[in-house]
Amino acid sequence: MFDQVKLRATPGLARELLAELEAQGADASYGAEFGIESGQLLIVALMMRDSGAWMTLRTAIGAVANRHQGARIRVELGDRTVEIEGKSTSDMEALLRQARELFEADAERWRQSRSSGNGEDEE
Repeated sequence: MFDQVKLRATPGLARELLAELEAQGADASYGAEFGIESGQLLIVALMMRDSGAWMTLRTAIGAVANRHQGARIRVELGDRTVEIEGKSTSDMEALLRQARELFEADAERWRQSRSSGNGEDEE
């Protein structure tokens, strides 16, 4: 029912992303990871597998990227990654659509696994 979404950005952008996520009520915090790239901070957000979670994520990323020309933010969901670089609004929107497709595909796989009666995540 929940997924961890990882966001990686430079410290200044990461602080802004965390503040945006928290302002929207998302359960997010800094994460620790061995071997993280130099000059980046990791944010881990616990997101429900639904479209509301996507909108929270998209709003936070869009707000930060729109304030910083050339902002680079990496979004990781499981083993899939999309890197968003705010070169222009149209480029950023295209990359955010790719991130949304990853998020929605994962959510659909989860819904299908629940409806197949495998007993996982039963309430």
